[in-house]
This record gives sequence, C-alpha cells and structure tokens, in this order.
Amino acid sequence: MEMEQSTIGTAVVALTSVLGTYYLVLRIREHHREKPDPKLTYVTHAQMDGVRAEIMRSVSEAVRDLRSLRAEIREDTRALQKQYSRALSDNRDLIAKNAQSISALAAQAQTAAQRISELSMKTDRIVMKIRGEDGYGN
Repeated sequence: MEMEQSTIGTAVVALTSVLGTYYLVLRIREHHREKPDPKLTYVTHAQMDGVRAEIMRSVSEAVRDLRSLRAEIREDTRALQKQYSRALSDNRDLIAKNAQSISALAAQAQTAAQRISELSMKTDRIVMKIRGEDGYGN
C-alpha cells in the first residue's frame, strides 16, 4: 500500500510539474508576443472630441450644401416652368395665327375658284360667239 501511495504521489508531482511547465511556457510566449503600442490602439478623449467635431463639421457642411442644392433645384424648376408656359403660350399664338391664315387661304381659294369658274364661263361665251353661236340655240 505504501508503494501505491508513493506511485500516486510521484504521478501527482510529475503531473503538477508538467502542468506548471506548460503554464510557464504559455506565460513566456504571451510575454514575448508583440503587443501593440497603446498610443496607436487607444484613443484619448481629446482625440475622440476632435474626431466628433470633424464629423459634425462635415455633416453641417453637407447639410448646407444640400440646402443650397435644393434651392438651386427650386429656382431651376421655376425657370423651366416659366419657359414652358411661355413656349406653350407662343405655340398657342402660332396655332391661332396658322388657323387664321388657313381660313384666309381657304376663302381666297374659294374666291379664286369662283373667279376661275366665271372666267371659264366668259371664255366659253366668247368661244361660242367666235363660232357663231350665241348660246341660246341661235
């Protein structure tokens, strides 16, 4: 029994020394591992406030630009609407003038057709007189 206890004790001591050695190796490895410079990895309150101020400045600048762009768009839209209204009014005037011109031309064409008809009747009478007929069967 004494032998078993001494074997168990030796095993426990050996296991403890192996685990201790492993723990020491892990600690040495962690110690020699490259650690980042805290000045590079951590941000101070002053730096954070500076970044916050820069972001707020950028946002306010973007808002100002957006407002100016919206104002320009509104002005351009109004100008386009005025131009569209003027063009529409001019087109209506042109259409009205064209309609009047067409009506006048139609009336002139009708008058010309009537004059041509009268002229052809007169020429027919002249031709008939030249041939010796008076048009009444004589």
